[in-house]
Amino acid sequence: MLIINQLLDIYEVRKLELVPFNNYAHRLIAWLGDVTLEHVPREENRQADALAKLALPDQETHVPLCRNWCQPFIDYMQHGKLPDDPHRRTNVKHRVPRFIYYKDMLYRRSFEGLFLRCLGENEAKQALEEAHSGICGAHQSGPKLHFRIKRMGYY
Repeated sequence: MLIINQLLDIYEVRKLELVPFNNYAHRLIAWLGDVTLEHVPREENRQADALAKLALPDQETHVPLCRNWCQPFIDYMQHGKLPDDPHRRTNVKHRVPRFIYYKDMLYRRSFEGLFLRCLGENEAKQALEEAHSGICGAHQSGPKLHFRIKRMGYY
């Protein structure tokens, strides 16, 4: 509901790191034309939620993305070292219990209790191509692709 109200300019975006995403969403809405925004609770729309988790903004947005997103988790688990940025520090401390580092590989525990291997950028692209192409069957829609990648054991 907060994000919908921010996109409708009812609420102000206060977190500076979220402003580029809000601006990008406004540009997309303007580009699409006639858009209606409506809040749907996550539990009522699991397919859209799965698709949203797969989505990444394209490079035109200039939103800084961590190229090696897993390194802060590895640093914390191996050496107790946290990022200097207070927001990233809190994020790592909050999320690290869901991860394990074993034999030089980072794994994330899924809600089902399975350990999914965390992939770097190149590995993730390869896994997406494999899941999207003939290796795993015909063309997949976003939600089906998301669950197929989980079944492949990747995060």
